Amino acid sequence: MAKKFDLAALMGETAAKLEPERMQEREIPLDEIEENEANAYAQNDIDELAESIKVIGLQQPLVVWPKPEGGYLLIAGHRRRNALALLGRKTASCRVLDKDFDPALRTLVLHWTNTMVRGGGGLTAPYIASAAKEIEEALKDLQARGVVELPGKLRSYVAEVLHKHESQVAKAKAIDKNLVKVWKDDLKRGRIAENTAYELSQCDANLQGKLFGAYSEVRYQLDAKKIKAHKRAAEVDFAPLTCPEAAPAKEPCTGTDKRAMWVATGQCPGCCHECDKADGCPRVCGKVKQRIEREQCKTSREEKHKQELAEFNASPLAKARRNIRFALAGKDIRDFSDLEGFRARYSSTWIWGPDPLGTSVPGIDVLFELAEWVGVDPFEMICGRQVGSVWREYTEEKPPEDARVLCKLCGCANRYGEYVYRGGKWFFPDIDDEQCEANILVSAWTEVIPK
Repeated sequence: MAKKFDLAALMGETAAKLEPERMQEREIPLDEIEENEANAYAQNDIDELAESIKVIGLQQPLVVWPKPEGGYLLIAGHRRRNALALLGRKTASCRVLDKDFDPALRTLVLHWTNTMVRGGGGLTAPYIASAAKEIEEALKDLQARGVVELPGKLRSYVAEVLHKHESQVAKAKAIDKNLVKVWKDDLKRGRIAENTAYELSQCDANLQGKLFGAYSEVRYQLDAKKIKAHKRAAEVDFAPLTCPEAAPAKEPCTGTDKRAMWVATGQCPGCCHECDKADGCPRVCGKVKQRIEREQCKTSREEKHKQELAEFNASPLAKARRNIRFALAGKDIRDFSDLEGFRARYSSTWIWGPDPLGTSVPGIDVLFELAEWVGVDPFEMICGRQVGSVWREYTEEKPPEDARVLCKLCGCANRYGEYVYRGGKWFFPDIDDEQCEANILVSAWTEVIPK
């Protein structure tokens, strides 16, 4: 009668057969030990293991099985064998199984020892799926021959051998069974994560192919969340594969769930990107809604700017700008580049700038200094007419009391400025404080102030 399957007990019995007193132990040439093709486990950290063996020696013999045709098949100790070969060793200490050691048990020993060493870690989905097939075949063989009984799900026993959770085994098998080849290749190369691979395996082959093409240059942008959204969108089949509003990034269509019923009843054309009624629709997707809001804001800004520009063009300031440009053109100065050498060159860009509202207006001192630098009358340049002899020497004539006048300064970086004359002193025009006297030296003044 077959025994009820107990993996721990079975492995315990198998391990007992591997004890030194139950097995032959001998030195065997490495070239007589054949690598086991069934071993698909990664051979990592061989250099470190070789260094350890060099220092403390081989702590655990290899386990081999004598082949009927001669030589030995490696059952356990693949990393150790490679480490010994790296060190240049010719032989290895081995424990030799009986020739009649059960082949199915050999398979279980192979996977059990490899996964036990790793604690179940470091195994990718392709490794898990491949190992799961071999373990299943071995367990089915043992059951068919009456060696063991396998009540319950076979997957549970496979997971126990692999030291993995059942869900991990199930996902690995789903990836192996359903993932199309091109995506499998990307998984092996590490271009996609296993979670991404699993979600892809839940999509039909047609959708997998479309996603492979859409994300061909941006694999990193595809994740499990996006794949689920792509799958939902594909099920309702009224939206493009990737949202046109998301370019150059790749994103699935959003909002398909809330529009599906309305599309089915003919009340909605489907894709908001192509709908002429998207503006104001309560079911519009977020991307198109954002685009509409951006366009509305842009239109509003453009209308506001157009109105402000019209107001400016009708203002005295615009007239002054035209006068300045005309006067400078008479001196063959028609562009910002013609002001090479002028101290306040960068403060004068407003004169020729394409958008007078987007550039700071130069101060009156800069304009007067520019007029002197060019050699034109400042009032003619700004006002478009020659005012005549408007400057009055301060030493010869004083301004009227409390008069606000334009002053030509001396001994100051700012050569022109507006000030109020009061009681033989100068004050700032916009500060109502008798104690706040302007510390300036005035050479001349005029009551003619360009607006």
